[in-house]
Amino acid sequence: MTLKKIVASLMLFIGFISYGQLSDLHYLPPLKQGQNNGAIQQQAVYLSTPETTTFTVNVYQGTNATPVATFNISNTSSAVYNLANGDNNVTLVNNTNTGVVLTNSGLRFEAPGGNNFYVNYRGRSNSQAASLTSKGRVAMGTSFKWGGVPNLGSHVSKSNTLGIMATEDNTTIDIFGYDPDCEFRVGSNRAGITADTYQIVLDANESFVFETYIGTSPTPAHEDGWIGASIVSDKDIVISNGSLNYGRQAGASNRDAGIDQPVPENSLGKEYVFVRGNGGSSGQTEFPLLIGTQNNTEIFVNGSATPIATINNGEYFEIPSSNYSSNSVGANMYVQTSKDVYAYQCMAGSSQVYTQGLNFVAPINCLLPDTMDNIPDIRDAAGITVSGGVTIIASTATPDSNIIVTDSGGTVSLPASNTVAGTSDWKTFYIANLNGDVSVQSSGPIAVGFFGFNGARGLAGYYSGFDTVPNVDLQITGTNCLPGATLGIASGETFDAYQWYGDGTLIPGATSATYNAPTAGDYFLRVTRGPCSYDSNNIQVYYCNPDIVLNKSTTDLVVNDGELVSFDITVESFGIDPVTNLQVTDLLPTGLDFVSATVSKGSFSHPNWTIGTMTQGELVSMTLTARAWMTNIYLSSMTYTNTVTNSQDQTDSNITTDSPSADVQVNLLRPNTVITNSRITVRVNRH
Repeated sequence: MTLKKIVASLMLFIGFISYGQLSDLHYLPPLKQGQNNGAIQQQAVYLSTPETTTFTVNVYQGTNATPVATFNISNTSSAVYNLANGDNNVTLVNNTNTGVVLTNSGLRFEAPGGNNFYVNYRGRSNSQAASLTSKGRVAMGTSFKWGGVPNLGSHVSKSNTLGIMATEDNTTIDIFGYDPDCEFRVGSNRAGITADTYQIVLDANESFVFETYIGTSPTPAHEDGWIGASIVSDKDIVISNGSLNYGRQAGASNRDAGIDQPVPENSLGKEYVFVRGNGGSSGQTEFPLLIGTQNNTEIFVNGSATPIATINNGEYFEIPSSNYSSNSVGANMYVQTSKDVYAYQCMAGSSQVYTQGLNFVAPINCLLPDTMDNIPDIRDAAGITVSGGVTIIASTATPDSNIIVTDSGGTVSLPASNTVAGTSDWKTFYIANLNGDVSVQSSGPIAVGFFGFNGARGLAGYYSGFDTVPNVDLQITGTNCLPGATLGIASGETFDAYQWYGDGTLIPGATSATYNAPTAGDYFLRVTRGPCSYDSNNIQVYYCNPDIVLNKSTTDLVVNDGELVSFDITVESFGIDPVTNLQVTDLLPTGLDFVSATVSKGSFSHPNWTIGTMTQGELVSMTLTARAWMTNIYLSSMTYTNTVTNSQDQTDSNITTDSPSADVQVNLLRPNTVITNSRITVRVNRH
């Protein structure tokens, strides 16, 4: 098959397991596609509600105070807001409007009567499609991570994007933590922003769009260096992110679209169930991707007691697709983490590698809503007809007979549920071939997603969210740093029971609504109301005085004379204020000769690693490689100790115990003697 035919036969399964969120207010920040009409051409916004009484929804564009459209909706009368095609500079911006402050882009949907409704954006082109379900007020926050999956291969339409919309005047937003080699577009200049950090100031309803352009010249930084970047503001903002378009095959031009609207870091969780799409067994298009929000986040799959990986703040990990219960559509995977993470899912509409889509996946908990009413016109994708199907995650305490799915034809037969390995609390369903408006009613908590495709186009949405989740947002009172910091629930909401955790571990006896933290670290609170428990956001506590923590380790505990040994060094700041001019020195002992070093921040000139400034909670790392040799050939082995030290402008309080040394044993290889033709040949096994 020719490349042209392959591209023409693309089938996108855009699985937005975005959190559909009932709310009286929704924001849709603008985004950027790599080529006009290349990812999205026709596009529309679908409005629906469970409310039976008709109410008004006003649509505002940018900072305009006058609605650009008004709709009256009810449970039996949804609405569709049709948009101009392609780069309309409202939902999708052109080059000129990229990398600059915008006053006439982005949309806001508001019910003046305070009624709750869903907002679902759907767009498509000749061979791609996408869906994004707004999260409503839950999308508003001050701390986010840029999400998506690595964008492989090259094509003029391949691009990664981040759209930001402010909700209040004079909002300062900082973007940092991306690969220093990342370049962001400003107008016609694809590399108009090259700084390692960037700051913008927006007024209410203004927006700003970032783009890392892949095009025909991909670089490692643009493939995945933006994933996990921090977006931090001093007032509430809303973001959308992803790729328009992206590929999953290195060296290839095949592509599809994948965008979503995440929630802020204080609304995430630690327990997830993923439901598989139609992708093949290669693993290129079927996998979850987790982004860490705190250091030392352990990831556990399908109930295993051994973590499959440990990631730090801003790092990501792709969980191999072999962890799904099977290679069939509807298979599932259970994931737990020790700290809150962003969970995205790459999935596909068919077994072909070029049919991938993207989901932002919600954490599961028994406080999820028991009703989803409704997904409007499940087969309509901005003017074309697609197949219609739903995925359901349900509590095992709910009898199957209590889960009722209806579409335009009435009640739909529910297939047998799929068990979820690693948990006895959840089960999943996959139901295909649905029509019209689709609703799911249950007597217990559920999470409902939808998807469909038509030839080269597909889309999906998630219509279950945080409707019934309590407000367990933690705050620090007292001195705001240690000693003297007290943790508690900002809203003052009360619960039946409380249990505090520190760095992911239960703290015995810490069962009150407040907790006086004794040491720096990550804390969260598990609250219980009736039969349900729910975890708060994680909150970080730091010392009032500077505290630099050094850790050195090696897996090369025993090596032979002449072999290489690698040392891993991490540096973490547990003080609340920045430390400046930080330098770490690694004076190798005699017997270890420096070979090379790679650092995550700063620069290295042996023996000094110049880090510069570190902020609270920041963790940086270095891998140093040395060659070992015996300084005394009369011994069979020797042990060398490698130790690092630190210096900075401030005084290190050393409250936390360092582990700055690592030992390596070097063995001497004795020469082998071989007698041949009365001549003595001495073979010395030295490197």
